[in-house]
Amino acid sequence: MRPYVELTHVWDTTKFREYFAPESSSIIQEGGEDIGLLVVVEREDGFYIRDILLKPEWQGRGIGSHLLRQVLAKADRKGWQVRLRVLKGNPAIRLYHRLGFTEEEELENCYQLVRPLRGV
Repeated sequence: MRPYVELTHVWDTTKFREYFAPESSSIIQEGGEDIGLLVVVEREDGFYIRDILLKPEWQGRGIGSHLLRQVLAKADRKGWQVRLRVLKGNPAIRLYHRLGFTEEEELENCYQLVRPLRGV
């Protein structure tokens, strides 16, 4: 994630660690190797995907899409919206648009996206 952060502002390891939420985090593994992290927070208005991180060598293999579809399916069953923020310059925004996310708000360094209510 650091390369995308550095496109818009200075990386701060301390700040990154402050916001780490183990209770909402899932380590993604393949063959016993830790390859990524998914952080999904349940809020009153739906799910907020705080982080979806994959090691560079595991990106582009459909893993992120699979993880996101699982979260979206759970949201659909609950009748919830899903929100996330994506840093400007992060190519993952194309994936989010393909999965039905739209820009809800433009912020200084990122976009807040929302996937509208579905299901139920």
